[in-house]
Amino acid sequence: MNVSKKIHNTYSDKIWQRSYHDHIIRGKEDYQKIWQYIDTNHLKWEQDKFYIKEL
Repeated sequence: MNVSKKIHNTYSDKIWQRSYHDHIIRGKEDYQKIWQYIDTNHLKWEQDKFYIKEL
């Protein structure tokens, strides 16, 4: 039995993140783009539609 079926049978709630996908890093250029995203994404948080300013 594969892992997905086993987990599905064990837990009644959905546990997988919707619209999630893996990305295989296929070279230095891919790595640099991903690193740039990780390194700078937090700077855009206040522009995100889910951002709630703390009081």
